[in-house]
Order: sequence, then structure tokens, then C-alpha cells
Amino acid sequence: MFQLFLILLFLPFLSFGQKNDYVWMFGYNSDATSSFPGMEGVIIDFNEYPAHIYYTPINLNLNVSSASICDGQGNLLFYTNGCAIANSDHELLDGGDNLNIGNIHNDFCDIIGYPAGPQSSLILNITNQSNQYYLLYSHLEYAENSPAIALTTGILSAIIEIDTSNNQENILLKNHPVINDSLGMGQITAVKHANGIDWWVMVPQYLTNEYYTFLLTEDGIQEVFEQQIGNATVLEGEAGGQAVFSPDGKFYIRYTPADGLFIFDFDRTTGLLSNFRFIDIDDGAFIGGGAVSPNSRYLYVCSEKYLYQFDLFDENIASSQITIGEYDGYLSPFPTNFFNAQLAPDCKIYINSFATVDVLHVIHNPDEPGLACNVEQHAIQLPFWHLRTLPYFPNYRLGPLVEGEDPPPPCEPVVSTEEEEPPSRQKAYVFPNPAPGYFKVVFEEALRRPGRVVLYNGLGQAVLEEVLGAGSREFRLEVGDVPPGLYFYSVFLEGVLVKGGKLVVGGGW
Repeated sequence: MFQLFLILLFLPFLSFGQKNDYVWMFGYNSDATSSFPGMEGVIIDFNEYPAHIYYTPINLNLNVSSASICDGQGNLLFYTNGCAIANSDHELLDGGDNLNIGNIHNDFCDIIGYPAGPQSSLILNITNQSNQYYLLYSHLEYAENSPAIALTTGILSAIIEIDTSNNQENILLKNHPVINDSLGMGQITAVKHANGIDWWVMVPQYLTNEYYTFLLTEDGIQEVFEQQIGNATVLEGEAGGQAVFSPDGKFYIRYTPADGLFIFDFDRTTGLLSNFRFIDIDDGAFIGGGAVSPNSRYLYVCSEKYLYQFDLFDENIASSQITIGEYDGYLSPFPTNFFNAQLAPDCKIYINSFATVDVLHVIHNPDEPGLACNVEQHAIQLPFWHLRTLPYFPNYRLGPLVEGEDPPPPCEPVVSTEEEEPPSRQKAYVFPNPAPGYFKVVFEEALRRPGRVVLYNGLGQAVLEEVLGAGSREFRLEVGDVPPGLYFYSVFLEGVLVKGGKLVVGGGW
């Protein structure tokens, strides 16, 4: 009883001292311009409000197999692309190369990173006081009779220990097999055990209705067990969907357009699924995903061209389906459709696209029903393109299951710990558009430090790059030698994107 009292007493401090998901990483070597070293990395830092989005050079191509982890205070520790592990200085850890060794690694890791599908890498720690982190990642092999097809043949693990005396990361183990079997593409998901400390980890089998589950404790990975429940999946559904637990851990949800929507109840004590519900969403989509609101009531399904909301508290969940968004056709420069989704520390849901683009969609108020959830398409402009990257994070702040008590919130509407208002950022204006041989970039105030503007063509190649000198607020850029057409511009201050959009060069185009 005394132990339970201590848990409840310190629950608020434990919850938001666990900022393991406060830094999101994107980026790859897009070859947009040769003036940037390494790969064009993009970071979304939720330690600030609003989230700070900025460019930084990195040394790993981040594809769908990427994952990152922060310490309890929100400081980036390390990240992976399924091929290697890098630290917060973007340097390889000692022994951090050669994850997933094999033919797939040899063919892809130097080009785009490991191609194991969304949610194919996941980093967990047992308690916020532990210095050991477990990296779980999918392993691919070429099909025996079809060398053009890659199949998931198991889950591997690595253990990374942080030496707090010198802030050094040490790899204790890597490429250690956890599961050896044919598995679904990606979809490694995790949720806290009822004790609020250990982790349940779940991954679906390949083309069956069976699920592997194991418990991760301070003693390591415990016995793996299988459960058969619900509908079997189909080949067409592979690599096109997403799986997620609700923030309170009561629901486990999978969605791919080919398979439909699977909803289960989940028992955090036993790790078992129950009460399977199937909802057919027949809208012609090829790819999709989903996320659940902070209050665990509303499920959001991304279905390529449509966004749907379902009420998980409704006795007939299928009847609660509402269309809250329809793709508006925006190109940047490829279609910015709806793919995977992730609940963020600021209590918003962010959505990426299946194509290589430089924007994210946002659901600003996911706890609200219907259109009040406030969907904004292409709301976030990133400094560079990303490779369908959207990190998957479980709810690190979920506490112990206590009868009659609500779980702690999974996020904070305002994540900054600062009491003062965040500093204002310069607004930039770009005109005229179309540009008759020139265009101007004008700021509200004179620049204190130099800035930069880059103009890209539809292939992502830089056709113009200019430094904006400190001390002025208005800049004229000549584009008389640029062929008429549609271009994309980005305006940076101190490496942070402050303005981006489309620009038509040549009034007659």
C-alpha cells in the first residue's frame, strides 16, 4: 500500500520528466544543392513552444526505418536509420555501424537507409532512471524465388548504455535475434505494462491473424508468445499501413487499406488482445495509417485522400465514422496525401505523405469531435524534403494501471517549461508572384544576422541561392536568367525555415 502511495505521489513528476519523444528527426541527402554538408537533416524540437523546426547537417539517410530517443529532460541521445546508430552530434557510435547486416543492408544503406517500412525501428528504456536503452528493429531478406521482393524475417535487438560520467554511448549488444519468423512489414508497437515500468511489445505475423508479443523488463526480453485473433491480412496490405496503441493502452489498432480497420481491446496486465472489431473502409486507397487522440477517445484514420474520425467510446464504432478532411491536391512538389500519423508532445497529431515532400499536415485539436478537431493540410513547412519519414513513439508517460484512476496525460498542450512568451520570429514576405524577372524578400525588421534564400526547380535542384546580408530588411533577387516555370522557394534565418512556398517565374507562364 505504501509503495502504491509513492507511485501516485510522484506520478506527475515521473510523467513529464519522461520527454523521450521531444526531438523528431527527418532528412536525407536530397542533392537539392551541393552547398550543404552531409545529409540535409531536419529537426522538430518540442522542448520549445511552438515547436522549433530547423536544419542541421547529419550523416545518416533517414528513411521509414528511423527512430530516435531523448533522455528524460528532452535532450537527444541517439538515433538510427536501421543501418547504423548516431549520437546527438550526428557521429556514429563506436560499433554503431552494420545493423541488419546482409544483402538488403549492402544494397540500400548507402543510398536511402534501411527500407523495412514504417514502425520498423523502436527505442525503449525500462525506467527513467535506467541508463540502458533497447533498440528493436526489423530485419529483411530477399525472397528465395523472387530476389526483387524483400520480406521481414525477424526482429533484432541492440542494447545501448549511456555512461553518465562522460556522456558516452556504449553498444553492449547488437543484431541479437528476438523473433525468427515471417512478420508483417514494420508495425512494431509498444505500450507500458500495468505496472507502469515494463513494456509490452507487439508485432504481427506475415499474412496471418497471429501476433507476437513479449515483455521487456529490467531483466531484458522475456518469453515471446503468440496469439491468434481477428482476420488474416493480405499481401496487398503489406507496407501500406500502421499500428498503434491508444495513449491509455486500452485499444490496439491496425489499419491498411487492403485489410481494413482492425480494433482490439488490450489487457496491460496479461498482454492479450480481445474483442476484435472489423471496419471496412472501401475508398480506393493504397496507403494509410492512424493515431489516437490524447484522451484516447477519437481514432483518426489516414486513407490516402481522406481523413476519418471514429469514436472509440461508441458501442458501434463503425457508425461514428466522420470524414474530417479530403486531400486538397497540394503538390510540394509531389502529392501531399495522407499516410502515417503520430501524436506529438504538444497534443497535436502530425501526418506525413507517402511521397518525398517537405510538408506535414496537422490535427490541431484531436480531443474534439467532428470538424472541431481542426485539420490543417500542409500546415508545417520543412526546410527540406524527407523520405516518407515520420517517427513512431509509444506513450512514454503512461503510468501504472490504478483502478478508478485516469492515466496521466500523454502530452502537454504547451510543452515549453518557460513562463515568458516565446521570442517572436521574423516574418518574411515574398513578392511579386509571378516574378517578372525579379522578386523581393522583405522582413518586418532589419536582419541582425545573415539569412539565405534558395529557389528550387521541380526536381529539387537549386537554381538560385543568395545570402541575405545583416542590416537590411528588403532584398531584390534577379531571376531574369531563370527559365519560366513553377519553382519552390525557402527563406532561412539562422538555419531555420521562416518562409516557403511556390513562385512562378515569368508572368506569361
